[in-house]
Amino acid sequence: MAVRSAEINVMVTCATKVARALTRDFGEIEQLQTSRAGSMEFTKRTFDHGVWTLNDNLTKARPERDVLLTSSTSGELAESREVWLANPISGRTNFSHGIPHFAVTIALARGQETFAAVIYDSVHDNLYWAEKGVGAYRNDRRIRVSERRQIDGTVIGNFEVNNGDPFVHRAQSAVAQQANDVRVLGSIALDLAYVAAGWLDGFWSLSATPADCASGALLVQEAGGFASGLSGTGNPTKGNGILAANGHLHATLGAMLRKARAPMLVR
Repeated sequence: MAVRSAEINVMVTCATKVARALTRDFGEIEQLQTSRAGSMEFTKRTFDHGVWTLNDNLTKARPERDVLLTSSTSGELAESREVWLANPISGRTNFSHGIPHFAVTIALARGQETFAAVIYDSVHDNLYWAEKGVGAYRNDRRIRVSERRQIDGTVIGNFEVNNGDPFVHRAQSAVAQQANDVRVLGSIALDLAYVAAGWLDGFWSLSATPADCASGALLVQEAGGFASGLSGTGNPTKGNGILAANGHLHATLGAMLRKARAPMLVR
């Protein structure tokens, strides 16, 4: 049985408190589906309560650390201090539409480096966690990335906020032509956990913020995979998107995404 550190236990306790309210509210969201405004307002209240719970519990546990949320930028990650990067609902649109694919995510980072991560899918009671040098786990079971070496036959995840970006269309088309399928599931953190578990063969997103991808990137790395900026190099917490997969597919997908971006760079 995997032994969790004190830091992981703090994160799990906090994520569980947030998730308890999420699960309760998710049970009520179906009653609001006839009113788009009603479900969105309900989701906002749930999100805001999650933000308060994260701030309150993480600050009480470790008062020396700031809590940075989903809108935080890479510029806020000072090299000299440890911070929490957190999102009470990764997959807000899914939540507001009654789609059971969302999660609470918390990461412990210093500068551009993540040391511990928790992603909790409360609907399916799957707790994904990782610690640098310790490995990646779903509940207490060790997880590993997919072992596929060729792009054909793979299932690759993607999520974008700005679907009108020409690069997004070129990248999606290029990957879809060679992979078995491109899936847009709607939660960056949980999709990255699926890569770590080997359920998705890879994932990329131009839209990912540091708080979106810090936990998932560490999970993938500790599960034997690679997580980088969208170009295939650099750190995803620098705010330059994210690309995650096993070593073989990471190189292949990186080349495909660079080629898709090339026409934009030569204008």
